[in-house]
Amino acid sequence: MRPRLIRQVRASALQTYFNVARFVGIDPYLWMRKNNIRSEDIADPQNMIAASALLKLYEDSAVASGRPDFGLLIAESRSVASLGPISLLLRYQPTVRSIIDQVAINMRLLNDIVQARIQDDGQIAMVRIEMLPGFASRQTVESTVAIACRSYRELMAGAWQPESIHFRHGAPPDQATHKRVFGCPVEFNSEFDGILCTSASLDVPNPWADPAMAAHAQRFIDMLTEQRPSSSVTEQARQAIFLLISSGNATKEKVAENLAIHPRALQRILSREDTNFGELLSEAKRELALRYLSGSTQSVTDIALLLGYSTISSFSRWFTEEFGKSPAAWRKAPPAEVIAAFAA
Repeated sequence: MRPRLIRQVRASALQTYFNVARFVGIDPYLWMRKNNIRSEDIADPQNMIAASALLKLYEDSAVASGRPDFGLLIAESRSVASLGPISLLLRYQPTVRSIIDQVAINMRLLNDIVQARIQDDGQIAMVRIEMLPGFASRQTVESTVAIACRSYRELMAGAWQPESIHFRHGAPPDQATHKRVFGCPVEFNSEFDGILCTSASLDVPNPWADPAMAAHAQRFIDMLTEQRPSSSVTEQARQAIFLLISSGNATKEKVAENLAIHPRALQRILSREDTNFGELLSEAKRELALRYLSGSTQSVTDIALLLGYSTISSFSRWFTEEFGKSPAAWRKAPPAEVIAAFAA
């Protein structure tokens, strides 16, 4: 089996964990120990910690506290400054569009598991936020989307507002925290995770824009970027597939275009990295199929369309071959079997 990289996130992601954990009535040190995270690991917010440990810590804390809004509470208590040096670069960008573009370019300084992309038809824009396979839990997705939304608002001094927030997973019983944190409609069982806004709002001038300061911050960011190794083409291709699959454009040609290389070059590089496009596409389909079926109430027909299948029968055949049972039967599987499927 092809070895996987240990994906990481900045320790600042746990900057407010202690206060939130105590607020909801759990012992932060206990749950950190259970997930092999040491206090010294997060003493410096610039440190990088295992993303899998953070994901499980959030999920365990939500269950232990009985607070399915745990990830939102984490996001609500964080500020733009917690993003670290990149926050200086973002603050002086001219528009929200350029802020999002800079986040995408410099994402490796924050984590190895998230990618963001704007899909804009000239009227309505979707800021699609995608997690790599195995990292798209409810708590991490909601926390990531909330941090993005609050950061854009703060960086624009309130000059930008979203139209609605979208999640692929189903709605919780109580949505009070969602209403408070986002301050706009929140749609569950959506076809994407992220933010919907008008195209025009992305180009509203930032009152704090300063090209000279942005250039100064960029030079500092460039030095930091050199200190972290570039992600492999395999990882970049995997991220591109997740961004493109829901819009039906996850072809080798479109992924190569996203990476700014020729399709044949992409194929050769993936071969050198001991994988191929078909394997990466299959991984993405498996991950998204399980997420949609377990975390939302969308019909199997809708899920088939989201994964690029023109008919429910072709999707059902593929799913049965992959998981040994039909989509409908899998939805009725006991929780232990579901967890095992995600871990496979």
